[in-house]
Amino acid sequence: MVAGGWWDGTVKVMLGRNGSTLHHVTNNYQAADILLHKWPTKGGAKQRAAREAVVKAMERAHDRMALAKAQKAFAEAAKEADILVD
Repeated sequence: MVAGGWWDGTVKVMLGRNGSTLHHVTNNYQAADILLHKWPTKGGAKQRAAREAVVKAMERAHDRMALAKAQKAFAEAAKEADILVD
C-alpha cells in the first residue's frame, strides 16, 4: 500500500443516472467525494462507517492500517448500496 492516502487497489462503483458511470476509487479523497456528494442512496450503517473510516484515514494518510480499513469500509458500503462492481 502506498502512503499518502492512496489505497492498495481499486474499488469500482457505478454511479450516475441508472448507474451509468463507472468510477475507479483509489484513494481517500475520491471516496470522501462520493460518500458526501454522490452517494445514490439515503445511506445506511455501512455508509456511515465508511465515512468515519475515510476521515480517520485522511487524518493519518501514512497509516497503512487506516488506509486498508477505509478501503474495506468503502467497498462494504458500496455493496450495501448495490453500486459495487466486482
